[in-house]
Amino acid sequence: MHAVLVFTFLGSVLGLFYAYVGYPILIAMLARVLGRDDPPTVSDRADDLPEITVLIAAHNAANHLTERIENIFACDYPPERLHVLIASDGSTDATPRLVSGFNDVRVKALSFQTRRGKAATLVSAVQSVTSPVIIFTDATTRFDRDSLQRLSRHFSDSAVGVVAGRVTMVDGQGGPSESLYWKLENKIRGFEARLGITLGASGAIYAIRRSMFVAPSRPTINDDLVLPMLVRMTHQCRLVFDPTARAYSPSTGGIRCEFLRRQRIGLGAMQCLPTLRALLRWKNLDQAAAFASHKLIRWFGPFLLIAALVSNLILATEPRFQGLLLLQAFAYGAAAYGLVTSRRSLASRLARAGTSFVVMNAAIGVGICRYMIGHDTVIWNPTERSSWSHIPATSEMVQASEKRAA
Repeated sequence: MHAVLVFTFLGSVLGLFYAYVGYPILIAMLARVLGRDDPPTVSDRADDLPEITVLIAAHNAANHLTERIENIFACDYPPERLHVLIASDGSTDATPRLVSGFNDVRVKALSFQTRRGKAATLVSAVQSVTSPVIIFTDATTRFDRDSLQRLSRHFSDSAVGVVAGRVTMVDGQGGPSESLYWKLENKIRGFEARLGITLGASGAIYAIRRSMFVAPSRPTINDDLVLPMLVRMTHQCRLVFDPTARAYSPSTGGIRCEFLRRQRIGLGAMQCLPTLRALLRWKNLDQAAAFASHKLIRWFGPFLLIAALVSNLILATEPRFQGLLLLQAFAYGAAAYGLVTSRRSLASRLARAGTSFVVMNAAIGVGICRYMIGHDTVIWNPTERSSWSHIPATSEMVQASEKRAA
């Protein structure tokens, strides 16, 4: 029994360490040694850019759509090759009427009366798209002027099936508001891209070659993970991460909204596992290794944390484990302090990072438990985000802030 407890404790701690520290270091080293430093040859000529359709699945998004569509058309892209399709997922507000009344023939609306969830709405909407490239995004997102061009240019390479862009969270003043976790996530995506094993995308900005689109075997919440990976595994094509294709999204409304968002991710994680069973094939071994390291271990992080704490409590009769238990208690205490402090000191920022880590894992754990007890839903209310009318966000402001931080 003692050996089992020690193994449980050490295995849990090592699993967490590998997921959040070891894998980022490993993938950085592999990218440095084996990665492709030069981007693939792509065409930036306007004549070579494909016809595209920007697709948005919207539920009760009338307050955002007018500005969103205007932002898309303000992008530096040949207007005759740019279309917008808004798919209303059972909206009960003015969303369908607003889109239908938009004074531009390039804007079309699909109105689905029954709410089925974002992924199911996207799959149905894709059937109406005839352009060779589809850009997936959200109603609350904003693009840089050159984002569409930077995404689409990669499709001049016939081996490319998916292109993912980079999302920057912005605060109420229009400056970057990215957590340590999100900064690390973007770094990891960049390293994985250099090795050709990019996993999924951000739902705010990614593109798929229409002829390669694969509908999932079942609906899922995590469409931005499942849809890109199905394309890559089915067609053995390239999935490109282009950090210069940028989108901006308002920060979520605090801890509560972040908890709900992460809970949704936890539930969606269980839904996507049977859909991605092709990862078990030998030809997808590299993707499977990255998926296990980058996603799977993190999803089971809540249970590793519980296992580490419970086994440590039982083993605390031994002096060597008492110090480790005190260390865990200190870490959770710091996370609790992070909930109430608003100071800008280094200690306070570290405490808030701990808070985010604990809240994230707790939420994912709740989502997984909800799935295990039969709450297998793909319908979820969109995360509450600040209105862009109160955010003076521009790419220049964000990039200037990032340069100052660097």
